[in-house]
Amino acid sequence: MKVYIWDMDETLILLKSLINGTYAEAFKGAKDVQKGIEIGKAWENYILQVCDDYFFYEQIENSNKPFLDSLIQYDDGQDLADYDFSEDGFGASSDDINKRKLAYRHRAIADKYKKGLRNVLDEEMLKELDSLYSMTDSYTDRWFSSGSLKHHD
Repeated sequence: MKVYIWDMDETLILLKSLINGTYAEAFKGAKDVQKGIEIGKAWENYILQVCDDYFFYEQIENSNKPFLDSLIQYDDGQDLADYDFSEDGFGASSDDINKRKLAYRHRAIADKYKKGLRNVLDEEMLKELDSLYSMTDSYTDRWFSSGSLKHHD
């Protein structure tokens, strides 16, 4: 089992400080404020795009379940390979039918997490994200890479 630990608060603070320019402003002219804002907004756009396109964000944002297995009792195990999430009539109601449809979404999300983003996203987006990661890491004096894990065999 692999366990990944990431301080999300610090990540969100960095992202917010890039978007609003306070990260660069703290360097008193040593950092290009506009470049930081552009980097932050690019991350914001990619995060929202990935959440919407792959993790049903717009559909489930108001469901507020604490973890992916929270509705497992409603999941009947139906094969989701050909399931059309956009046409299943999922809605805001909290009846058992919608809980089952939400459970399907949670299972689909969990499956994507298990596969990893490199197996979910297309090659073009992966290249764009890798480039943005490198640009951000350089701009933030290696903030990202300082938090990455070193693998030892």
